[in-house]
Amino acid sequence: MKYLLRVYLFNVFALWLTSQLLPSLVILGGWQVIMTAGIFLSLLMLLVAPVLKILFIPINLLTFGLFSWLINVAVVFLLTFVFPSVTIRPFTYEGATFSGFVIPSVEVTYLASLIITSLTITLITNILHSVSEG
Repeated sequence: MKYLLRVYLFNVFALWLTSQLLPSLVILGGWQVIMTAGIFLSLLMLLVAPVLKILFIPINLLTFGLFSWLINVAVVFLLTFVFPSVTIRPFTYEGATFSGFVIPSVEVTYLASLIITSLTITLITNILHSVSEG
């Protein structure tokens, strides 16, 4: 039970932090919507992700584990499909300059936004899990 509560709280925090960091994740509503979306994301991560990982074991083995990130992208896409208050949208990165190093502005497509958002949520939850266990 503690594990389920921890997964839920980590997913809620990851959704909130990602929506604050990235312009691609838009959550319409207040904390109640984020908490409900956290329930849906936790259920998808606990029920759908393991099934997809089992189904795609051969492809994951052929790609040496690089395919597993696509499963997380699919789970976040399912979250936006099941819970319409959470949306992913394309955005324009304005670019940056640091000590003569220039990153030009880039238009980020829907698929790239979905991948970036999924990787950010996964990174945040993985960091929280490693900190809480160790």
